[in-house]
Amino acid sequence: MQIKKHILSIVCLTAVLALSGCGEPKEKPVPNAMQTIERINQVRIGTDAVHLPFEFGLDTGVQGYDIDIGNEIAKDLGVDARWVKLSGYNHLFDVLKNGEVEMLVSAIAIDPARQEEFAFSQPYYESGDGIARRFDNNEIKDLASLSGKNVGVGAGRPGDSFMQNQQTASDVTIVRFPNLDDALGALNRQELNAVVGDEPILTFSGFKSYPNVTTQSADMNEYRYAVVVRKSDAELLASVNKTLDRLKASGELESMQKKWFQDVLAQAKAAHEAHVKEEELRRSPKRINVRINKVSGQFRMDRLDGFVLVLQGTGGTFRSTPILTEGNSGNCRFNTPMPPGDYKLDMMSIFKTAATVTVQEYPKTALDMLINVSDKDGIMIEVK
Repeated sequence: MQIKKHILSIVCLTAVLALSGCGEPKEKPVPNAMQTIERINQVRIGTDAVHLPFEFGLDTGVQGYDIDIGNEIAKDLGVDARWVKLSGYNHLFDVLKNGEVEMLVSAIAIDPARQEEFAFSQPYYESGDGIARRFDNNEIKDLASLSGKNVGVGAGRPGDSFMQNQQTASDVTIVRFPNLDDALGALNRQELNAVVGDEPILTFSGFKSYPNVTTQSADMNEYRYAVVVRKSDAELLASVNKTLDRLKASGELESMQKKWFQDVLAQAKAAHEAHVKEEELRRSPKRINVRINKVSGQFRMDRLDGFVLVLQGTGGTFRSTPILTEGNSGNCRFNTPMPPGDYKLDMMSIFKTAATVTVQEYPKTALDMLINVSDKDGIMIEVK
C-alpha cells in the first residue's frame, strides 16, 4: 500500500507539472487584430515619425504621406486611427509582434526574410537605396567609390542589410544610426563620407534640411513600401489591400503623393545635376586667352611679334599662337585646352625670366591670362 501511494503521488505530480508547463511561463497568445479593433473602437498604427515626407512629427501628433494612407485604412474599418510613435526600424516589428499595435505604416520595405512572422500588403510606393554625400566630396559617385569610406546607414533599414552584404565596395566602415535623419546630420557635419539609404527619404530630407548634402541615384537595391500586419491577421490584411485598391483606382494615392512630395524631389535632382555639370566644367581643360600689357619701361612691344609662349606642366606642353602687338599691348592664345594645374611659363627668350602659372579650376571653359610688364615690378601674371 505504501508503494502504491508513492506511485499515485508521482503520477499526480507529473500531471500537475504537465498542465502547468513545469513552471515555465506560457507563451503570450497572439491577439486577433480585428477583435481588438472592435473592442477598443480604434486601430493602433505604429510609425517611426522621422521619414520626411512619409511620416514626421507635428507638435504631439504626426503627419505625412503614410499618415494619410493609414487614416484612410482606419476610415474604411469604421474606426479612428491612433498613431503610436515608436523609435527604431526593428523595434516597430517587435511592438507589432507583441500586440501593442495592429499594423505598421512607416516607409517599410517588403522583406522576404520577415514574411514568416509578418504579412505585407500590396505595395504602395516604389523605392530603393541611393547615396548621399556632401556637395564638396565629388569622389563619391557610385557604390564602388565607397571603398575605404565611413558610410552611415539607418539601423535595420534596407540600406543597412545591403551594405553588409554588397561585394562591390571594399573596406567600408558601416556606422549605424537610429534613423536616416541622424545619419544625414552626421554627414552634414563631415563625420561621415556618405550615407546609404532610402533614396526618396535621403533626397527629400537632404534638400529640405541639409544644404551641404546632395543625393544621387545609384541603381542599386530596389524595393517597395507596404503596410505590415501580423501574419495571422488575414482579415485585416484583406481590408488594408481593399483600401489601397480604392486609393489607387480613384487617383487619391497619386494626389496624396503630390500633396506631400510636391516638386521637392525634382528640385533636388535639378540641383544635383547642376552641381555635377558645374564640377565637370570646373575640372575641364581650359582655353587660355593671353593679353600682354607694357605698364612702364623702355621695352619695345613690337619685338614680341611672332614669338610664342610655352606652358609646360603635368597636364602636358602647350604652345600659344604667335604674339601680335599693337602699341603697348599684345595678344595670343592657347588653342589647345589645358587641364587645371601648375605650369612653367618659359619666357627666357623674350623677357629673360621664367614664371609658374596656375590654371585653376573654374566653372567655365576659357580663361584670361594677363601679363603686365613693368621696369619697376618686373613681370606680373594673373589668370582669371
